[in-house]
Amino acid sequence: MPELNEWKLMDTAPMEGTAIQARIPGHGEDNIIAWLEHYVDENGEDVGGWTFVEDQEPPDCWTDGVCWASNEDGKPSVQPTHWKEIS
Repeated sequence: MPELNEWKLMDTAPMEGTAIQARIPGHGEDNIIAWLEHYVDENGEDVGGWTFVEDQEPPDCWTDGVCWASNEDGKPSVQPTHWKEIS
């Protein structure tokens, strides 16, 4: 059984607004993010995305602190790879 503070793959991360600590390639391991569902995409559809929930500087490729499949410049956002509970 994994320990609470072990890194886990993102596909097991909570996606109901719980803040987690995340590894983001090229951006370290101290990122506090949460999956939030209150966004609207370019087609007017409701969507969710990983969002910084602390006053931290997100990667340049995240638009307004949100990780999209691609950002406002049309370039892919760097996706978080691992997560763990905030200790």
